[in-house]
Amino acid sequence: MALTGKIHSLETFGAVDGPGIRFVVFFQGCPLRCRFCHNPDSWDTGLGTEMTVEELVGRVRDYRPFYKNGGGVTLSGGEVLLQADFASEILARCKAEGLHTAVDTSGFVSWEAVEKVMPHTDLFLYDIKALSGDLHRRATGQDNVRILENYD
Repeated sequence: MALTGKIHSLETFGAVDGPGIRFVVFFQGCPLRCRFCHNPDSWDTGLGTEMTVEELVGRVRDYRPFYKNGGGVTLSGGEVLLQADFASEILARCKAEGLHTAVDTSGFVSWEAVEKVMPHTDLFLYDIKALSGDLHRRATGQDNVRILENYD
């Protein structure tokens, strides 16, 4: 059976989610409730479009001519690493095709999730919301201890 994941949306010509022109995959589901979130509709893990790794990598491949000068693929969210197995397989396939890979994460996941994608990720965009635990709780609804531990 094909590995699937829940996708919020796709951006085929991203210019702000890593170097160069990027294919940006926004994953569905997020454990944080950031007051300033630009994708609050990505929070609910029950929503999104189910896609297979093959479907998604095929879509990435279709736009390959645009990834010149350091561009590539960025997995973003929601929180990518809530679907670490799915993300890892996508990243591995993209790396095998010579594409630059990036993961945009809040870090509010298990260390095991980070380790799954690490071998296939060229760049981590680590989005620390606040260093103060109190401010982080007020801004996101969650503590930042795990985030800072994973960052270390």
